[in-house]
Amino acid sequence: MIIGLTGNIASGKSTVAKYLRELGAKVINADQVARQVVLPNTPALKEIVDSFGPGILHDDGTLNRQKMASIIFHDAAARDRLEKITHPRIEEEINREINAFTKADPGGILVLEVPLLIEVGWHKKVDQVWLVTVDPEVQLRRLMARDKISPEQARERIASQMPQEEKKRFAHVVINNTGSPEELKRQVQEIWQALHANH
Repeated sequence: MIIGLTGNIASGKSTVAKYLRELGAKVINADQVARQVVLPNTPALKEIVDSFGPGILHDDGTLNRQKMASIIFHDAAARDRLEKITHPRIEEEINREINAFTKADPGGILVLEVPLLIEVGWHKKVDQVWLVTVDPEVQLRRLMARDKISPEQARERIASQMPQEEKKRFAHVVINNTGSPEELKRQVQEIWQALHANH
């Protein structure tokens, strides 16, 4: 069974993924895969440099993700260009990992942690969509604290994503992460137990 775990920025997806890992799920993190496909000497990084110039690299030849983010944040065409380079490679690698998992553990539960699961249409690849939600004020506070950014920058990042309410239409399970970490853990354990009872 494949679960697509998603949620907007600073919703707590990674914490939910960590709890699921502790409960025995295999988790594939799309952000980690995205980092792998742009490591030095990869075809993707070469294409990115060809497209955006060598200024987007650190001195050690790795991708300067903050610089890249600041470019694509305000420029939809640039974001599109980057996604055309990276998305097919990310998808290829994730598909490879899914196939390896289903061969090795046909009855197992695999969690795909993908921030843009719904936006890129990957919700169609999974058996269930689990959405992590958070109250907007809490989301804003957490994002500012986590990324050390101003309220304006945080609001801009939140506004650039598909609204939570819209994502709820695609979700089989909604996990509300407005409360304490203990509360979140309890929710995840209950959902996991219910899943195992029915799986």
